[in-house]
Amino acid sequence: MSQNATIFGLLGFALVLAGGVGWGGYRMGYDRATLEARVTLAEKDALVAAAQAAPARGEAPAEGGGGSNKEKPVFAPSEYTVEQMNALIPEAAGLGGEAQVKALYAFNNIVGSCVPCMDQQYSFGKCIERAPKLLDKSVCANLPSLSKRLVRLAREERSPDEMRSSLEFSQPWVPLDPGNSPSKGKADAAVTIVEYSDYQCPYCKKAQPSMKALEEKYGDRLRIVFMNQPLAMHKMARPAAIAAMAADQQGKFWEYHDALFAAEGLDEAKLVAIAKDVGLNLSKWETARKSTEVDAAVAADVARAEKWKISSTPSFFVNGYKVKGAQPPEFFERIIEAELADRG
Repeated sequence: MSQNATIFGLLGFALVLAGGVGWGGYRMGYDRATLEARVTLAEKDALVAAAQAAPARGEAPAEGGGGSNKEKPVFAPSEYTVEQMNALIPEAAGLGGEAQVKALYAFNNIVGSCVPCMDQQYSFGKCIERAPKLLDKSVCANLPSLSKRLVRLAREERSPDEMRSSLEFSQPWVPLDPGNSPSKGKADAAVTIVEYSDYQCPYCKKAQPSMKALEEKYGDRLRIVFMNQPLAMHKMARPAAIAAMAADQQGKFWEYHDALFAAEGLDEAKLVAIAKDVGLNLSKWETARKSTEVDAAVAADVARAEKWKISSTPSFFVNGYKVKGAQPPEFFERIIEAELADRG
């Protein structure tokens, strides 16, 4: 039995307990308002979280963050007709000829990916059909923009490989909110990269040159946001995160951040030495390090990581698309270029 089938079965059981009519499995056109009236939000969130927690079968181990080697199900292309595609993507109705053929091929043969379906191998078209029926629609909120991208690529008569490169990403899309975390670049930049990182993680350190290269290439079209994810196995990771966030109160976060990753080994003496090197007011920095405000900021980042089951470092999200591990700049550029092309 699949993960989704299990979840919907549990929901049916919950409805019976609540005195409602039992809801057996995955049903077309269910009344979400009625469903949520019978199943508390807490219970719903727990079930959705269980689906999100299930590792993707066949996922390769991420560099620096572990992974799963479970076998991934074989992808079976869908067999939607042109009429069905046009019904699910209204913009596609204006296509004809070769463009229509390419769009239908991509619709049926490109693998879609979103958090509730991580353990599946659905076609892009199947994802679009399923999305409105899922309990948590927010995690598929990228599908309308990807649908428009598919139509644009087909109209431009791109090759199947080009369409696959721009539409099929290896990790799921996640609706992350950067909040007030340290960032550089314009808040309204076309592309935002959110990084979850640990200052003692060697792979996080290895990933920094890629971030620098992307900054240089894309300039003000790119915003980078840093999220703390100190792993329990690294004794100095949380103290380093707190120290960097304390430096942020003096406008020196990125200087401190860069120095931490450049350091050969971290200890208390090194944290203080870096504070001196980047020109911090030590008294104010020490006070900030001990404050509940700074500790809470780090804890909030950790809580976000736990919510979205981000368990490995480094993990990056390029406009929401996950990039796992220390990857070369070219790995990020495929997503960035597709996002920039959508904006003209």
